Amino acid sequence: GEGPALAKANMSTVIQEFLVISPRGDTLIAKSYAGTVQRSTADTFLRLVKKGGREGGKGGAVAPPPVFQIEGLTFCHVQTNSMYFVVTTLTNCQAAVLIELLQRLSRVFKDYLGVLTEESVRRNFLLLYELLDEVFDSGVPQGMSTELLKAYVYNDPVAVSASTGLVAGAASTGGGVSGKLEQLAHGLSEKVNLGEKKTMTSAAANKPIQVSGDKKDNTIFVDVIERLTVVLDKRGAMTHSYINGCITLKSFMTGSSEMRLGLSDGVSVTSLGINGKGAGAVNTLVMEDMNLHECVRWEESKKEAVFTFFAPDGEFNLLNYRIKSPFRAPISVVPFLETKSRANSLDYVLRVRGEFPPDKTAAHVSLVFALPHWANSVAVETASATAAAQGGDKGSVPVAGEAQFDRKTQVVHWQIAKIQGGTEVIVRCKIVLASNMDATTCSLEDFGLVRVNFELPMHLLSGVSIKFLDFLYTSGKTPNKWIRYVTQANSYVARWS
Repeated sequence: GEGPALAKANMSTVIQEFLVISPRGDTLIAKSYAGTVQRSTADTFLRLVKKGGREGGKGGAVAPPPVFQIEGLTFCHVQTNSMYFVVTTLTNCQAAVLIELLQRLSRVFKDYLGVLTEESVRRNFLLLYELLDEVFDSGVPQGMSTELLKAYVYNDPVAVSASTGLVAGAASTGGGVSGKLEQLAHGLSEKVNLGEKKTMTSAAANKPIQVSGDKKDNTIFVDVIERLTVVLDKRGAMTHSYINGCITLKSFMTGSSEMRLGLSDGVSVTSLGINGKGAGAVNTLVMEDMNLHECVRWEESKKEAVFTFFAPDGEFNLLNYRIKSPFRAPISVVPFLETKSRANSLDYVLRVRGEFPPDKTAAHVSLVFALPHWANSVAVETASATAAAQGGDKGSVPVAGEAQFDRKTQVVHWQIAKIQGGTEVIVRCKIVLASNMDATTCSLEDFGLVRVNFELPMHLLSGVSIKFLDFLYTSGKTPNKWIRYVTQANSYVARWS
């Protein structure tokens, strides 16, 4: 549905053009509501993005602002899966409304395509143009509900695999050996009953909603996602922290079944007046704020964290919450400076440790940090500190990911596939100083902040969990439900000054 801000600003928001641009600069989708599409619009946007959103500005690592103006034309963009979603307008619109509009539009696209990639956009451009015709009326935003748009959309999506970018089912229809093997495996999976599945891959939810026909598999996917904002000091302790969480649902259910969701015991919500001192609640988890989707019905008189709703088709946030209670940083970063026998050389070392249970693994870990301008020569090495501590020889200690130093920007990019709980990895930057500098005069304050990014599946630092998800008044087979917990780094930085 539409939020109040978007609905109120509809009549004052008039879009000139809507564009989807690939990272290479190719225009994938171009829709004009003020005559013909101007090629110069996409060229101007790409030129300004490379210069940081300002004419004559310097390009580089500085990200462009989401909204900027050139010659009276306002550009607003968001980046989704490396693609730019862009709108232009000549009217004096609220910037927040334009950003919300683009975010909602990308979510609608993802609902209908399954995965939002460059390949899926190219193969489904007819469907996307049909959606744009219904979403905008002469440049004025209309309804953006996936459920309501189904009545006006007739093109079926071409499903594309998220990992390979290939059209789903293409291999099975081909004449190659791989196609026949996949077709055989698909036939066996339909005939062999392997019992009820306990787990499912995260890619199972990356499929389009069905536009025509009754082909749904009567399934609902629930993601409890917590995004961390953390600032660490040089001892690895947190100086600032909070959690932004959400419960996201993606429904592929047949019919419209009423559902009831309950959070774990001990959850208190300050803004709603919910006191979590129920039976069996040992520790109380306090959520300062909580926002509910418009489809949710909550009985204020009961003061319980139990919510009733009818799930619309597609992906939506059932509720959002914010937690300021203290928690333990899942990944600690501790710096060291080691001077060498040579007066003009030193090692800048970062020790990164997974401060979570050993049975959990953080994935897609990356660290980005800058070195001082006086670092003349830099050599970067990585290693597993845990393996080294267990007595491994220098040659037998495995490297930890891949670290690359960009000499133009003096920035190190360190990519680590995964970090298991309780293990440590290190990166060592061997720096040679200028001949007139002494390593003993250098300090950690000379080094820039460290930005950390990671994803921690099936583990939440707050302890929030879904106690139950019940289907009320269902007819026929009970729908399948899959629940996943994920912790992600939103703004996770370490600074030494």
